[in-house]
Amino acid sequence: MISAAAPRGPVRTRFAPSPTGALHLGNARTAILNWLFARRHGGAFVLRLEDTDTERAVAGGEEMIYEALDWLGIAPDEGPREGGAFRPYRQLARADRHRARAVELLEAGKAFRCYCRPDELEARRKAAIAAGEPTGRDGRCRDLPPGRARRLRAEGREAAIRMRVESGPVEFTDLLKGPLAIDGDDLGDLVLVRSDGRPTYNFAVAVDDIEMEISHVIRGVGHLSNTPKQVLLYRALGVGPPEFVHIPTVLAPGGGKLSKRRGAAGVLDYRERGFHPDAVLNYLSLLSWSSEDGEEFLSREALVERIDLDRLGAADTEVDEEKMTWLSGRHLRAEPAERLARAWAARLDVEGLGLNDADLRRAAEVFAKRTRLLSDVAAEIEPIYRAPQTGGSAARESLSAPAAETALRLARAAWADTAWQPEPLAAALRGAMRDAGLAGRAFFPPVRVALTGQLHGPDLGEVAYALGRERTLARLAAALPPGAPKAGGGASGDTP
Repeated sequence: MISAAAPRGPVRTRFAPSPTGALHLGNARTAILNWLFARRHGGAFVLRLEDTDTERAVAGGEEMIYEALDWLGIAPDEGPREGGAFRPYRQLARADRHRARAVELLEAGKAFRCYCRPDELEARRKAAIAAGEPTGRDGRCRDLPPGRARRLRAEGREAAIRMRVESGPVEFTDLLKGPLAIDGDDLGDLVLVRSDGRPTYNFAVAVDDIEMEISHVIRGVGHLSNTPKQVLLYRALGVGPPEFVHIPTVLAPGGGKLSKRRGAAGVLDYRERGFHPDAVLNYLSLLSWSSEDGEEFLSREALVERIDLDRLGAADTEVDEEKMTWLSGRHLRAEPAERLARAWAARLDVEGLGLNDADLRRAAEVFAKRTRLLSDVAAEIEPIYRAPQTGGSAARESLSAPAAETALRLARAAWADTAWQPEPLAAALRGAMRDAGLAGRAFFPPVRVALTGQLHGPDLGEVAYALGRERTLARLAAALPPGAPKAGGGASGDTP
């Protein structure tokens, strides 16, 4: 790897997907690195849709791309939706610009019209292979006499536009691979515009990157073979190339190409499964890059501050969902309780459980540490807030134990006037246990069953805090035997 030069001017990165379906992790990783680098240098992150492959385009493909970027929190600064000074941002809508640039090269003598049909070119290519000759350049239309060109047009032949590529090395530099070169004879004379008027991919990309003033092209290593062609086009159009950074491939778990069966789930699938978006952002950034101190749990602000192209790795990397899940848990625990409560509300039967905003906020404060995905919330929260089922044999046995009535009555009295926070509640309950002269195994189970209907679960101080004062004291009272004194039950409300 070579050292990344400091940006010479305004940083402008671009993410240029085709609207052929949902973004998978590999594409999302590319978008994230472009966004991070642009943010790091106060630049612009551009979304350009390369929509010329109309046969593979899917209905709603553009919307799916935007939905994934919005969920990840990396909305572009310029794009089809946002607009910008370099509109349009759909490649198909820029075809007239591409054709105009091809005419510029024709007029400058850097390109020529080629009247050869595809079947003729293919036959000559096969003949060259059979003869052991180079196949990169045909060249017979390079210097057609005007009369010959007129006769070919009279035959009804449509001409493609090709750029003259001379023999000799085409040199360029990639941040990870270093200096690279390929001989112009291996590339041949590049087709700029096909005989049907459609610009070719490499020509359209080069023109668009030039006109949108892209400073850094950060993309997958699969595009490395396109780079010498695009470098030639930059030079022919009189513009210096951008910095090229070809990042390694994201592999399926265990290695191999990502596929639907092997880790190529769309980004939005991870949203539905409950991953925190900052965790996916965090994880995907680490597939290509590492912070100087080796820290892996990084907020988006920290990622922006620390991103450094010099620390990009060149090796392919495998998807590790367990690590992404761990990061999701870390990001959930760092989430403000109010915001986490809103996210949980969308995944719970709030009305059926009788939950209000204060209930959810308290639950988020104490139970976030028990979850790694947003989808974990139902299993953690619903058993606590659902009316306790005490009819089972284990629950009945716990509530009918000799010390059960004492434990319930003293717990209720201890909590009636306690500050309603987890630690004071837990301390008050331990004090009641000591006052009763009971062991924990005799004192705590009936209290837990009364509150949740279960024999195991979170710390009882946290359970009581999450339930709120009124609900907690009511459940303890309801679990006392008929006729048992219910002293200490006069307090109400869910606040201290």
